[in-house]
Amino acid sequence: MDTIKRIWGLMKPYKPHLFGGLALQTIVIIGTLVKPYITKFIVDDVITNGLYDKLLPFCGLIIGITLLIGICNFSRSVLYERMSQSAMWDLRTGLYAHLQEMPYEFYDKHRVGEIMSRMTGDIDGVRHLIAFGLIHVYEQGLRFVGAFIFMMTMSWQITLLVLILTPVIAIMAWVFNKKVRPLFREVREQNAVLNTITQENLAGMHVVKAFAQEPHEEEKFNKENQKLADMHLKVSWLWSSFVPFMDFLGALCTPIALLGGLLLTISGNLEIGTMVGVTGYIWMLVDPMRQLPNIINTVTNAVTSAEKLFYYVDFGASIKEPENAKTPAEFKGHVVFDHVNFSYGHHLVLKDICLEAKPGETVAIMGATGSGKSTLVTLLGRFYDIQSGSLKIDGIDVRNHALKPLRRQIGYVMQETFLFSDTIADNIRYGDPNADMERVKRSARVAQATEFIDHMPQGYETVVGERGLGLSGGQKQRTAIARAVMVDPSILILDDSTSAVDMETEYQIQQELKEVLKDRTTFIIAHRISSVKNADQIIVLDNGEIAERGNHKSLMEKGGIYYQMVMDQMSSAVKVEKEVQ
Repeated sequence: MDTIKRIWGLMKPYKPHLFGGLALQTIVIIGTLVKPYITKFIVDDVITNGLYDKLLPFCGLIIGITLLIGICNFSRSVLYERMSQSAMWDLRTGLYAHLQEMPYEFYDKHRVGEIMSRMTGDIDGVRHLIAFGLIHVYEQGLRFVGAFIFMMTMSWQITLLVLILTPVIAIMAWVFNKKVRPLFREVREQNAVLNTITQENLAGMHVVKAFAQEPHEEEKFNKENQKLADMHLKVSWLWSSFVPFMDFLGALCTPIALLGGLLLTISGNLEIGTMVGVTGYIWMLVDPMRQLPNIINTVTNAVTSAEKLFYYVDFGASIKEPENAKTPAEFKGHVVFDHVNFSYGHHLVLKDICLEAKPGETVAIMGATGSGKSTLVTLLGRFYDIQSGSLKIDGIDVRNHALKPLRRQIGYVMQETFLFSDTIADNIRYGDPNADMERVKRSARVAQATEFIDHMPQGYETVVGERGLGLSGGQKQRTAIARAVMVDPSILILDDSTSAVDMETEYQIQQELKEVLKDRTTFIIAHRISSVKNADQIIVLDNGEIAERGNHKSLMEKGGIYYQMVMDQMSSAVKVEKEVQ
């Protein structure tokens, strides 16, 4: 019932459509109910008593009612379609906006394919209830009540005979609902699983083909697809075993009513016209009972879909902006980690991190894979919340910062480069959609991206394809660097941002970035010593802790982890050079 109430809440803004449609449907049902009553008078007055002059008026009345019913049905359909589409627009837009506010943690736990399934199939399930299911329930309920009243006024004996089977039908409907609802929930869940597999497969098709794993992917898909088919067959079996029995009970009402009416007519307690009129109502009384499986199916399907959608709506963002959020008078990029601890679940990733980066300084972060380098820099934009300690930017704890102004001051070149299926220019200006082409080109020059952009078919207007698949790894990284530089941030984060470019291009990028980095705080995560040796301070992480810190010279003199990294890279370079020779 809570879910039904929330679906009702979606329709509240469109009460004129809702009640207007109900009023039109009421006219339709009244017109339908009046027709058999007119038939009674035609039989009694025209056929039995020979009042033939009443035939044309009665026929004209029936034609007029039929025309009115058609007009009302059309108008009601238009109103309800508009209401359902508008309500779903609100739900879809609100849910999409809500998903934008979800932190990284949410997307770490929820798969994209599952979310897509909710945003498409489940929303359509709710829309179907609003557009068709609601009016169907109202129509069948009012028709049942109206037919009951008309039949009682004409022959209470036949009415009671027909209603003998009503309790049996009601019990069967309750049993059916109890069995079918869990099945619908399972079908929805399996749909989400299948969508996830499809989405991941298509997104990773280059990897699938590279490893010749098409048969494996087909087998995995077929397995889940078979599960979905089996679930649908289970629902179909339940439906097929229940509906015919309901049809039988509904159809049984007609011979019962006819037999009772025949006995009453023979005994002189019922006129023939009344008997004919009552017969016209039997189906109206029985059909709502027969329609119970369809009604239950529609409502159950919509409620199951709505439960999944409202789950996302109720999934509150774990990272929220405080009511009295603060913004520095001027962003300078002064960063202070003070005894920061952070964990994913129960796994402690960063331990007692103390670090200060003054405005304009460059801090390099190094360490083995999984040591917490990328996690450390994601805390700057408060994409995750720390467990203890404090992280201040320009004197304000990030938990007290206004989120969007804070994040706009951070230029982030991510470890996994993601580009949108758009032009190169629009990807570069993504952080500032109104930026002119001169700024776009200047940012591209800094990132050494003009070299390949100028050779593209349409230059800056070249569409790079989904996820930037039209570009090489190095080209994507340079585009991402240009995108970060474009927003002119106070803090620039370069997370392994030149790993896919050659050393000569990396050197050129570093030379161009020198001027750009001069007045901003920069965090560089890299494995190449050439990328970090000029940093003001170098942090070496080991199992989430700061194992070493200092500049290149002091760390080399120390002869610790950093020194070993340098030696390993130098020996590898010498080895490669000898092999080439």
